[in-house]
Amino acid sequence: MKTTLLVTLATIATAVSAAPAPFEKRATTATIYSTCSVPGTIALTFDDGPYEYTWALAETLKNEGITATFFMNGNNWVDVEKQSVKTSAGTKTYKQVIKHVYDQGHQLGSHTFSHTELAGQSTSKVTSEMTRLETVFRGVIGKNPLYMRPPAGSYDSNTLKTLGGLGYKVILWDIDSNDWRYSEVSSISKEQANYKSVIEKDSTTKPHGHIALHHDVYKKTAEKLVPWVISYIKSKKNYKFVSVAECLGNTKGSAYRTKQ
Repeated sequence: MKTTLLVTLATIATAVSAAPAPFEKRATTATIYSTCSVPGTIALTFDDGPYEYTWALAETLKNEGITATFFMNGNNWVDVEKQSVKTSAGTKTYKQVIKHVYDQGHQLGSHTFSHTELAGQSTSKVTSEMTRLETVFRGVIGKNPLYMRPPAGSYDSNTLKTLGGLGYKVILWDIDSNDWRYSEVSSISKEQANYKSVIEKDSTTKPHGHIALHHDVYKKTAEKLVPWVISYIKSKKNYKFVSVAECLGNTKGSAYRTKQ
């Protein structure tokens, strides 16, 4: 009887020790979005900034009644913690440029601190790229984004697990303007064709929602392509420009976290 009782207790102890802790925090895999879930919405997105064209672009979009989403870096084309830029409102630090974009009503997103392609990177490297930029955002707007775009669309299973543990949504695209490829070409015909190849396939009465990719670091994009995109999409009369958060059925306010 004594031997049986000891075996039974040992079996129970083994089972308990093998069971996962009920309150253990488990990382979830980040969800990937490549298109809008709300029909008839267009989310204009801009990567790689801030840069010298970002200040004016944010104002142009606001003046057109458009909310866009800017996926920003901390140290890519510029070091936002050290450099400044001349704007229509005088010389501003790049942190002030970030705040200006936010104040114009646009959504801010993360594009990693140093534009590192994340596929193949360790958990610690992915975490560092995200949290270093979180520190910048918190210093500027008091909170950090929960939406991110991986540079070059590069990720793997570890990237998604790490980003999920940090609470991020991963945003890709279904309209690629390829503006970076044609940045030195004066014509915007290639970018126009890339837009039309998607939009012209939509129903005229119940169009799909789309996430469009551009880069605000190119003068041609800011001053030629974006005005054309605005005119072209508005001519269709059945789309609404919104932030990425809104195009996924969420509020702009849900795109940030205030608690660390």
